[in-house]
Amino acid sequence: MAATTVRTDDIERARAEVGRVFCPHRLTPQPGVRGVRLRMTARRSGGVGVVDLEYAQAVRIQPAALETFYLVQIPRGGKAEVRHAGRTVTSTPDTASVLSPYDPSDMRWSGASAHRIFYADRQTVDRELTRLLGRPVEGQLRFDLGMVMRTPSAAAWARGVDFLADELSQPASASLLDHPRIVDRFEQALIGKLLLTHRHTHTDLLAEPARHPAPGRLVQRACALMTEHRAEALTVGDVAEALRVSVRTLQDCFRRELQTTPMAYLRARRLDAVHATLRAAEPGTSVTSVALDHGFTHLGRFAGEYRSRFGESPSSTLRR
Repeated sequence: MAATTVRTDDIERARAEVGRVFCPHRLTPQPGVRGVRLRMTARRSGGVGVVDLEYAQAVRIQPAALETFYLVQIPRGGKAEVRHAGRTVTSTPDTASVLSPYDPSDMRWSGASAHRIFYADRQTVDRELTRLLGRPVEGQLRFDLGMVMRTPSAAAWARGVDFLADELSQPASASLLDHPRIVDRFEQALIGKLLLTHRHTHTDLLAEPARHPAPGRLVQRACALMTEHRAEALTVGDVAEALRVSVRTLQDCFRRELQTTPMAYLRARRLDAVHATLRAAEPGTSVTSVALDHGFTHLGRFAGEYRSRFGESPSSTLRR
């Protein structure tokens, strides 16, 4: 899970190393620039990855169609002029560029314009869209080219990308993402948040009313499913998929029937399961391992929620 770092002043090696992470492309210094200095750190897990990429000098980057993945490029400084799918955007720390797999791109990065780049496999993104909608969709999924990063929703998504980068930089034994189920859950959440935050060709479908003809019966089935599998790293997307409805439909029914969300209900069932496990635990049991086994990846938030529900810390329950 450790990151791979490349540093080189050789333009041919820079092109080759970046091409190995992403795809073959043309890389040329902009007029008046001699040489290219590359600094890159690449991390990947499952169907997603985060790359920190910086060229010290101004360069032109021309990849063909990405074909198998989506790319979100967030400048940390400087700017980039990005042409893609017949549109052009000036990308700055306030405006990311989002490339879809179906068209070539022509990008001109200014000098010292370090980028944090999130990429996701096309199949992974398509699968998450299907989960959100509760059904497959026809036609290509294309994002708008420019993504405004100043909105609360986009800022929250960017924090998730930063968290992913930090955890993927850790040795496997020291990362919260060292379990495949936890990685899958976080991957789903990050891609789902992107699909709900940034406009694309199927955004209007996600915004359609999510009414269900029998909301009470659906909620009962969902609660039973979550209770039965409460000790597993279950996601709301898993529940919606199992019940053959969209995530939005499930959320709407929970709001109407229980005045809560599926995730809040699921967290409560998980907290109950953790509480029961800690009370029956053998000596040497770790609170962290129990929390992770029940799908809690943010341990600070878990501890606060646990104390609010049971009036004591997880470690206090374990000691009793």
